[in-house]
Amino acid sequence: MPDIAVITPTFNRATLLPAALDSVVAQTTDASIEIAVVDDGSTDNTQDVMRPYLERFGDDGGRLHVTYTRLEKQGVVAARNTAIAQTSAPLIAFLDSDDYWETRKLAMQLDAMRVDDAVGVVHTSFRYVDESDAFRDDGPQRLNNPCVGDCLDVLLNEFLVVFSSAMIRRDIVERIASEEAHGQPFDPRWVNSQDYDLMLRAARHCRFAYVAEPLTLYRVHGAHGAMGNLKRAYGFHCRVQIDFVKRHGASIGMDEDEARGRAAAFLLGRVESHFWQRDFVVARELCDVARELDVLDERFAAYEKRMRTPKWVYAVKDRLDRVIGRGGRGG
Repeated sequence: MPDIAVITPTFNRATLLPAALDSVVAQTTDASIEIAVVDDGSTDNTQDVMRPYLERFGDDGGRLHVTYTRLEKQGVVAARNTAIAQTSAPLIAFLDSDDYWETRKLAMQLDAMRVDDAVGVVHTSFRYVDESDAFRDDGPQRLNNPCVGDCLDVLLNEFLVVFSSAMIRRDIVERIASEEAHGQPFDPRWVNSQDYDLMLRAARHCRFAYVAEPLTLYRVHGAHGAMGNLKRAYGFHCRVQIDFVKRHGASIGMDEDEARGRAAAFLLGRVESHFWQRDFVVARELCDVARELDVLDERFAAYEKRMRTPKWVYAVKDRLDRVIGRGGRGG
């Protein structure tokens, strides 16, 4: 039996997929690895890209074993669930096909797993890179990540796990899947934020460990930026928060009102951030999300009122503030 299963869903990522796979091949660990690539109906040349990996690692019985499955278009949830069902290793590592790893990533996570038997998830710091592998940040991200130990309460405020950095014990995945009516690791309802839902469910049963080194490279590419459609992404995030508490709140001592309060706080923080960046389009969209979720209150209304002021007024004010060196937020 292999030691680690790498779960890699893909869709039209033929130009980026090799970097992901090569980063697994280059891992320094002596552990045996199975890589399950599940293609969610790609229309590019993904099959051609996979061919040399299958020829090299398909049936040789060596340390690495690669499989490739092509599905009709069903979405990433089905692709992830299919890949997990096809593998057997006791540890599961997630790697999206546009991201990749530093060579020590799996070895360092294995070390973290061995320190504490109660640890069921290990995740790492990361860096943003673009399509040419150039860094798009000012250094390693979230070095002081608070999602460590018993961190369900922290996670219910905000998702702090970069999913391509996460390693989880299979027995945890099987346990949390068995607790749900759908019986799957990933909930088919969540087109987005299915990774957040999985980590919340895992946090009920195990401790998290964190490797504060940027061992995961998160790719920013195309038109989606780092987060894509923020209204959609944050909307799903909050729906997962609220739904999780509906299903499991009794076991963690939390009711739906508190979950809605946390969702409101999460959205308000993003509205404030985008307001001060003068990105009123996104800020208004996030106020709309709060309205849709029935968590809109006077704090959101205050920002909506302020954003009715023409943007050019703020542009003039911000320029004057820079000229006279005023550091406070006066508008």
